[in-house]
Amino acid sequence: MKNMVFLYCMMLLLTGCSQKIQQKSVIAEIPMQEINVYYEYNKRPKSTFEPENSSLLLGAFIKEDKTIESIEDFEKITEKSHQIYGFTATLTEQFPMTDILECYVKEKIPLLALYPPDRNHPFQEKWLEQAAEKISQYRIPVLIDFYPNGADYGSGEDYKAYYQKAREIFRKKAPNTVFIWSMSTDDLNTWQKYYPEDVDWIGLCVYENGGEQGKNVSEIIQQWYKIFQKEKPLLLSQVGISHYSDKDAKYTEQQASQEITRLYESLRQYPQIKAVVYRSIDFTNQKIKAIQGENYTITQNQKVLTAYQNAIQTSRQCQRNWYKSFLKAYQQADIFYLSENAVVEEMQTQIANTQDFIFIHGEKYIPADKIIGYDYRIQNDAVFFYKQ
Repeated sequence: MKNMVFLYCMMLLLTGCSQKIQQKSVIAEIPMQEINVYYEYNKRPKSTFEPENSSLLLGAFIKEDKTIESIEDFEKITEKSHQIYGFTATLTEQFPMTDILECYVKEKIPLLALYPPDRNHPFQEKWLEQAAEKISQYRIPVLIDFYPNGADYGSGEDYKAYYQKAREIFRKKAPNTVFIWSMSTDDLNTWQKYYPEDVDWIGLCVYENGGEQGKNVSEIIQQWYKIFQKEKPLLLSQVGISHYSDKDAKYTEQQASQEITRLYESLRQYPQIKAVVYRSIDFTNQKIKAIQGENYTITQNQKVLTAYQNAIQTSRQCQRNWYKSFLKAYQQADIFYLSENAVVEEMQTQIANTQDFIFIHGEKYIPADKIIGYDYRIQNDAVFFYKQ
């Protein structure tokens, strides 16, 4: 008799489990809409010059563009105020202190990209103290993009040691400097060898040559962003989209215009990219690595200029500090389901004790209202989770 009762109870239990499993499977099989996920996360300290929340600063290198006479001229041509202006120099030559001072007076952020005077012997410590003293003379806060694209200069260990030495010397002798570490889109697979860690901002140099616009750049920016979005504020420290190439005397203004539009529009997806700095320069008849013979100016071609004007007209403005999840949420009617991995690993919060979960593609998904400490809203085809 006891055995019969036990068997009966087991049958009831298994039937109940089967119904629950079946119910969850049915829910998971109902078509759902994928939706992008952004969440608030405030653990990273704010860096100097970093804008509030997830707003975007616009910038440009214009000194190398012979058609532009001044900041006022550039902003009149582009019909938009820019917050950052970039300049280049080697460690041993005279720094453009007059231009940096002008930025300070006009309430712009100066960015100085520093390069080695001798690329065959780039890591000379004797250059560093003199360079730090030169940049400190007016005590003006300056973004320093120190030796961008480190893979151009030698081994990762040598580069990191020199970068860290420079950081130490500048911190003592030029505390007004804010250090950027920039890599090239060509160097994404080797970034760990060159990442010095003691940096204030992390940059990416994006140059797209004539006829090659869009080639893997979208994927590269996404991968770079995924790696670094929680490390430091990010910026596209040098952007150049070529509309003419010496190679076969090829004009690609239509492709360049489309790529400028696409690139600036894509920045809406990446709220931790806090600045983008376009380098308006003509490298035709010059021989500098991959960018030789390319014209990246935005003022010499009307199609390109119009594309740039339109692309920067609406700057990104955000009320909170958003991060992007690389795991999609799913919407069914008024219910949003978020991956348990996104909740626990990315948002680093907890889930209310609930049985209201489903499996999608073999992964566990939780209703959005069961995520502890967060509420959410829908905007522009994305779900935003903000702290309560």
